[in-house]
Amino acid sequence: MLPLNRSVRAITRDGKVINGRRLNEDTYTVQLIGTDEQLVSLIKSDLREYTISTKSSMPSYKDKVTSAEMDDLVAYLRKLKGAK
Repeated sequence: MLPLNRSVRAITRDGKVINGRRLNEDTYTVQLIGTDEQLVSLIKSDLREYTISTKSSMPSYKDKVTSAEMDDLVAYLRKLKGAK
């Protein structure tokens, strides 16, 4: 997962929890798109907690899709793309 697309969880000093996707970050601030699709800009020193997830928020298909089903899916996606 690209660092830019990682999920973020921030908790402000007053206890407000903000979840979203990181858009930009520097030493002092972080900008993210919240789960409500709104741009949120936060000052890091105003946060009680700031966590960046290294795991995808997409559910795992492991043990839910057979090898044959995965082959069919990849073949379908390649067909959509026009790959040969």
